[in-house]
Parts: sequence; structure tokens; C-alpha cells
Amino acid sequence: MLTHKGTQTIETSRLILRRAIREDAEPMFRNWASDPEVTKFLTWPAHSSIAVSEMVIGSWLQEYEKESYYQWMIVLKELGEPIGSISVVRQNDRVEEAEIGYCIGSPWWHRGIVSEALAAVIEYLFTEVCMNRVAARHDPNNPNSGGVMRKCGMKYEGTNRACDRNNQGICDAAQYSILRSEWQKPRHFAEGIVFSDDTELVQEVYRRYDEDSRLNKSKAARVEFLTTVRYVEKYLTPGAKILDLGAGAGEYSLHFARKGYRVSALELADANIAAFRAKITDDDQIDLVQGNALDLSWYDSDSFDVVLLFGPLYHLHEEADKLRCIEEAKRVCKPDGKIFFAFISNDMVILTMQQCQEDYLMNGDYNKETFRLDDFPFVFHTPDHCRELLGKAGIQICHEVASDGASELLQDLVNGLDEASYQQYLRYHFYICEKPEFLGMSNHLLYVGESR
Repeated sequence: MLTHKGTQTIETSRLILRRAIREDAEPMFRNWASDPEVTKFLTWPAHSSIAVSEMVIGSWLQEYEKESYYQWMIVLKELGEPIGSISVVRQNDRVEEAEIGYCIGSPWWHRGIVSEALAAVIEYLFTEVCMNRVAARHDPNNPNSGGVMRKCGMKYEGTNRACDRNNQGICDAAQYSILRSEWQKPRHFAEGIVFSDDTELVQEVYRRYDEDSRLNKSKAARVEFLTTVRYVEKYLTPGAKILDLGAGAGEYSLHFARKGYRVSALELADANIAAFRAKITDDDQIDLVQGNALDLSWYDSDSFDVVLLFGPLYHLHEEADKLRCIEEAKRVCKPDGKIFFAFISNDMVILTMQQCQEDYLMNGDYNKETFRLDDFPFVFHTPDHCRELLGKAGIQICHEVASDGASELLQDLVNGLDEASYQQYLRYHFYICEKPEFLGMSNHLLYVGESR
């Protein structure tokens, strides 16, 4: 049975979702409501003046008196003002259904913000209001919106033809939904995963895990990306060809392509492919294919200056598969090229898991004597394991890097830094990240190597 509670404040790592106030009219107009690119596929026109925004907010303020009314401003914590809105645009109490609509300003597109807001609203509607079904729809000409829905676990149900009207005229509507029985917020990320091989496991992991926001969701999360880019750029020359294996949602591929490098990308997981494709623009020169890093027959031998192996070694359990993957990377890399390997570090994960699971030290999935983690749902390596594996694969190590260091363990501190302090933190991190004494105390490890 429904328990309507109205528009209550919801907080996420980056966002505050709250009721609108009259003072929001100016940032609403400035940040999104006046932009025809934002409203292109919406049902309401771009606001012509702040007065229009004031009128809209005034109508919301009246509706807030109803416990069945749900309309949130999306406030970015680091900015301190709203950058968009998310609301229940339709509801059917008889079947306990809510349909969600959302929009944010274009400067904040492609940062996982809408997905973060939508996931929070879905959780609120299921856990607090007891909705049975949460739905959303989008114009198929706006596929990025569908990517948001998929990232939040919503399932595509089909497209109704010529059933809606937006600022482009009569349009089709792609329909998505998620049921309360399908929605999960498991105590443990790996809970309930069943798989027959590594490929099936990868697909299931990234159906649950938001890879799209992993590297950009906070200042602390950004450290790994900034460190990795710093090392890759040491070895890039104008016109360099880059192969991004296990490209995820495209964070590295897009970064380097937009700097003018020639990028090819390979990714296995359906969810990541969809998120990646949703971000590619007509100006992005990226050759993206879906495939397995164990078979790089797509690519000619000796054809890339730099090969990024940032995903596959998180998931391959058998040493033979790891060696095969590295051998394929070596084959397609030029003789004088560099290969970059990313690993998830065994030792630091125990501490970071304790942060989110208070009984992890006593009941976590690791050997209580050797402190070796169970390789599920990811595969974990110590620095010694990394060196041994790369040595067997005929790789000469050029750099060993604690790519995110203590950033995740210290995320509250790091995320609270002002910009000047954050830049100084990065300088300190870059100073220590290759020191052997810090290498194991990092959630992620970066190895730079070349063929021997």
C-alpha cells in the first residue's frame, strides 16, 4: 500500500535533491530552463525570461502542499545551486506506479549526475513511498536519456510509435521501467551473482555497477583518472594511435580522442557499450567495437603506439587467460610502444570495504590469516603478483604506480578540499605514488611496460 510522503530532501555523494524555493528562479533560468538545447526533446518550451521561471516555481510551491506531489531541484553540492530538476510527471496509485521526468543544464551533461539523481529517486519511491513500478520514457532521437535509465537498472519495454509530442513535434516514445521486486540495494555488491565463466560475470557486474560515474563522481574518485592520464601522456607524440582495451564507459578513450589522438576502443560489457556510445558525438573520432580482449583479431600487429589494458585484468581469473590477454596486447603494440596495465590492489581493498561494511574485517570475503581477498566479483593482485605476472608475460616494467593512493580511504577529506587544497593534494599524491612504501596502499595499481 502506498505511503505518500511528498517531496522530501534526498542527499547523494554529489547532490542534494530538495524542494524548490522562490530564490531558485534565477539559477533555474540561467542553468537550464532558458536553453533550447536542454528543452529540445522536452514537452515544455525554453523559458523566455526569469519571470516564466518564477511562475513555474510558484506553481510548484502550491503543489508541495500535497503529499502525493514529487518535484525536486537537483543541487550540485560543489556549486551550491540547482542545475536541473527531477519529478514524478505521472502516477497511477491504482497500480502503484510513478513515471519520472528529468533535465539538467548542458554544462553538466555526461557526468553521471542525472543517473545519480534518478537512482536516488527510485530508491525513495520504492523504500519510502512503496511504489511497485517506476517508469520513464524518452524520444528515441535522444538516446542519452535511455542510457540514464539503463544505468539505473530500468528495463527497455518497447517503443510506442507516434504516441507523444515534444518540442520537435509528434514523436515515438521508448518506454523503460523497473519493479520493486527487481530493484536491489544489496548489503554486499556481489550478493546474488551467479556466473558460468568470466564473460558472463563481466556482463552481470556491469549491469549492477555504474562504471560510467566511477572515475568522475567525486574529487577522490578523479585521482585515479588524473594520475593515469599523467603517465600515459608521458609517452604520447602527435598523431599517436591508442588502443583502449576494456574501455568501460569511455572515459579514457574520449579524453584522448578529444585531444586529437587516434583512438580505437574495445569493450565487452553491454551496459558499458551503451553508456560509451551515448557519449560519443559526431566530432569524436573513435573506433568502438564490442569484443573480448582475449581475441584482438580486429587489429593488425604492430599498429598502436600505446595500448591501455585497464579493464580485462580486473576480471580474468585464470593465469593462462591473463597471459593470453597480455600477449595479444603485445602483438598489436608497436615494438617501441608502451603498454599500460591496471590492477585492483588486494591489500587496500580490505580497509576501504570496512568503511562501507562495518563488519567486513570479521566477516568479509577474505582469508583471515593471509589477508588474500576472494577473487569475486573482481580479481585482486598484490604488487608482487603484478610483477610476477608481467615477468612471465615478457614485459619490462618502466613504472609502478599507486594510481589512486589513499584517496578512497580519505574520500571525505579529499572531497571536502577547496580547489587550491585539492591541487596541492594531487601534487603530494604525484610525489609519493611511485614510492615503493606506498605502492600496496592503493585501491588501484598502474604498471607501465614494454616488450622485452
